Amino acid sequence: MFNRRIKNIIIAGVVGYALYFLLTHHFIYVDQGVEILPKSEATLTNTLFSPGDRKEILYKGIDSILQNEDLREAGIGPLLVEKGLITEEELRAAEDKVDSEG
Repeated sequence: MFNRRIKNIIIAGVVGYALYFLLTHHFIYVDQGVEILPKSEATLTNTLFSPGDRKEILYKGIDSILQNEDLREAGIGPLLVEKGLITEEELRAAEDKVDSEG
């Protein structure tokens, strides 16, 4: 009886931590893998995100990705540069465009 109670407490703790981890991180599917970026606050918003390949990113517009404040604060721009999907210059131009709009 005592062992079963401890086992249930441990399982509840693991499930609780997994839920907390989901609420506090962005999972970015990029370059055939998943990158994890921390969120600024615990929420389910933008938990899963895929910017697509370079062609899709340029079609949608880099600025459209950066307009999402949660992803921008988490560091989506530098991640895209690191993965070679955009250049530093493209990132700076998109950041300037987003900053000037609003």
